Amino acid sequence: MSVKMTLKDIKDKLDDDTLDLSLCDLEEVPVKEISTIKRFSHLDLSNNALVTLPKTFATLTQIIKLDLSKNMLTEIPENFGELKQLRHLDLYSNKISRLPLSLGELKNLKWLDLKENPLTPAVASIAGPCSNASECQACAKNIVTYLANVKTTINEEKQRRLTAVQEIEKTTASNKKEAKKKKKNAEKKAAEKEKSAIVKKEPPQEKNSVPKSPKSTKVDEHSSKRKDSNAGVFSLLCRAFTSLIMWSVFFAFLTITVLAVFPMYNEQQSEEIFKYVEVQTGVPLKHYHHEGIRLLESFIDKTKLWTNHTRELVEKTYQQYFLDESSTQPTKKN
Repeated sequence: MSVKMTLKDIKDKLDDDTLDLSLCDLEEVPVKEISTIKRFSHLDLSNNALVTLPKTFATLTQIIKLDLSKNMLTEIPENFGELKQLRHLDLYSNKISRLPLSLGELKNLKWLDLKENPLTPAVASIAGPCSNASECQACAKNIVTYLANVKTTINEEKQRRLTAVQEIEKTTASNKKEAKKKKKNAEKKAAEKEKSAIVKKEPPQEKNSVPKSPKSTKVDEHSSKRKDSNAGVFSLLCRAFTSLIMWSVFFAFLTITVLAVFPMYNEQQSEEIFKYVEVQTGVPLKHYHHEGIRLLESFIDKTKLWTNHTRELVEKTYQQYFLDESSTQPTKKN
């Protein structure tokens, strides 16, 4: 069962420079109450039910010796390195799997016990067995050095990446500036070249004539080119459209003629060809054949009709104007 300690209870636990809060069934550290006591330097929080330490724990900077053994701590706060005066740290029998990099800032740490914690194999091998005082002293030295080196490596990598990013940004800015400068120079040269070409194309001016400005000359030339271009495009489109119509009429007439006339010469072969094309393409050639014959017969009938009509008209005109005139003339006397 969790116990909430009052300030009076905590003061009763103070003995000289040692504040003994062990075996108090604490689930959290009463940092606020502890911070009011300034006369202690040794803090014993062993044999409690602590799972985490608050970030404010690092404000207890007067601690020299800290016992957190036999709790259920899973991690140490990232700002733990602010306890600069810490010399003795006991983390025996917890559930700590990783150590904060700030632990590498504890340059005064001389004793460290990490036994009975699920550390990673790499950290466990650096920490060592911690079975006696000399091994715990070696553990403190090795862990502080290792974490300090890791932090230095990480900071160097961050700085290297930051420098690389800055170099890329600098190079990109320089390239953009150079490209902008080249573009400006190219536009300037093109403008000068265009101006020179306009001056060369200008006809010799008469003495009394008012000289045209380069701007008006450029506009007139552009307008003339545009008109010529539009006229050429229109002429090309007309020719293409006329050719399309003529070829369409030609192929239509040729198709009708073939469909209508070819079967008259070889009916069996034409029947086989029509049937093959209908099977392969699905085009009803027989229907077009009959339509072609119908149109051809209609054309022949109309041609005969118009021929007879024209012949009758010619005969009638001849009889009316020539025969009647010859009959009205007086016959010669013998």
